Amino acid sequence: MKTLRFFTIVLVAVLVFSTWAPVYAKPTDTSSTNTVEPAKTKLAKLKVKNKTGGTLYVYMSGPRGYSFSTAKQGITTFDPVIQPGKYQITVRTSGCPGELHYKRNVKGGSVNLPAFVCKTKKKK
Repeated sequence: MKTLRFFTIVLVAVLVFSTWAPVYAKPTDTSSTNTVEPAKTKLAKLKVKNKTGGTLYVYMSGPRGYSFSTAKQGITTFDPVIQPGKYQITVRTSGCPGELHYKRNVKGGSVNLPAFVCKTKKKK
């Protein structure tokens, strides 16, 4: 029983002292291609036209991932936050089922997507 208690105390002491040990910072690798220098990189803005009657959701995947949504009907322009690169774009809406897919090569400026309209079937 005494050895178990002694072993437990030593184990707890080792754990406590290991958390107080100094941690040396490692230099960051600046050769990574994911680093962006805002002064040198021109960011792109997203422009969409929502005519769905619902909320429009835009997902971009590529060098970075982005999500945008707007319930506003008509043209919406989002702030320039998109870094240059090749992106897969998925568009969904709460106004109608399904999704649309696009590919865009973003170099800065503006990413314009076509107008989105939900078509309803006429009842007979």
